Amino acid sequence: MINKIIGLVLTALILDVHQAEPQQGKINRVGLLAPPGKVEERVQIKGLRGGLKEAGYLEGKNLLLETPNVETYDELRPIARGYAENKVNIIVTLGGTATVIAKEATKQIPIVFIWGVADPVQAGFTKSVARPETNITGVTSFVGPEISGKRLELFQEAVPSLRRVAVLYNARGEVPGREKTLTIVREVAPKLGLTLLEKPVKSVSDVDDVLRTLSRQTADGIFIMPSGLFAEPCKKIAATAIQKKLPLSGCEMVEDRVLLSYGPDGYRTGYRGAWYVDRILKGAKPQDLPVEAPTYFELVINLKTAKQIGLTIPPNVLARADKVIR
Repeated sequence: MINKIIGLVLTALILDVHQAEPQQGKINRVGLLAPPGKVEERVQIKGLRGGLKEAGYLEGKNLLLETPNVETYDELRPIARGYAENKVNIIVTLGGTATVIAKEATKQIPIVFIWGVADPVQAGFTKSVARPETNITGVTSFVGPEISGKRLELFQEAVPSLRRVAVLYNARGEVPGREKTLTIVREVAPKLGLTLLEKPVKSVSDVDDVLRTLSRQTADGIFIMPSGLFAEPCKKIAATAIQKKLPLSGCEMVEDRVLLSYGPDGYRTGYRGAWYVDRILKGAKPQDLPVEAPTYFELVINLKTAKQIGLTIPPNVLARADKVIR
């Protein structure tokens, strides 16, 4: 009798282990929608892959992760429709625009956002944060628009001579929450003695046009308001800023060349996104999985870039940095 009970317990434990692991004979298809640029270089995607691997998903064996690169946002719509028609298991998105496009393509396939969504309720992605009640959930990359005011304040502290700030922001119509964030920045700037030179951007080509107008004669620094639209252009923005000896805040994607960045750890948000993907693949419904906000923020200061543009970072600001690139 005792042996029979032990056998039943062992059987139950084995079943629990198998249920906790991905089904090895099944190919789980996950389609990615990301802003223009090279998807493989995005730190969030590296985090996503790391989390999925740790959860037991192996690309080419039980996981097919589709990561198409695009040059324009318009290319995302046919990709999203293709995902819907081919019935992928999950669509993972980076950025508000990509999430809007995914939402337009399907109301049945689960959508998990892992970056670039500030307020999913205001954007119409979810009914609430605690209980989405839609096919969309995930990890936001902002705790609220106030963080942009904090970024501007840190920028001014790091560059005391800052007076005229060129502000680049995503001006595409489908981007939710932009006006609220802009309002915060506009309110904070005068209190810091700053004049904003607003530079609305709708495409990568717009970035090139803006960069041509910037110099030490027209601005004292460049401030990027986070958006997936700048994922690819950030390389060029950072290179131009160094060339023109202009301090640059933002563009976390190229922190090895940007002067200062403050925001959520992109790898960690991607890694946490893998948890959502795993839960949904195992039967959970996105409408029941609460949206999460980032819990870890980093202030990164690049002393190498500061030296290249002839800037000395005040010691009190440097002491507060979570990461210093030398």
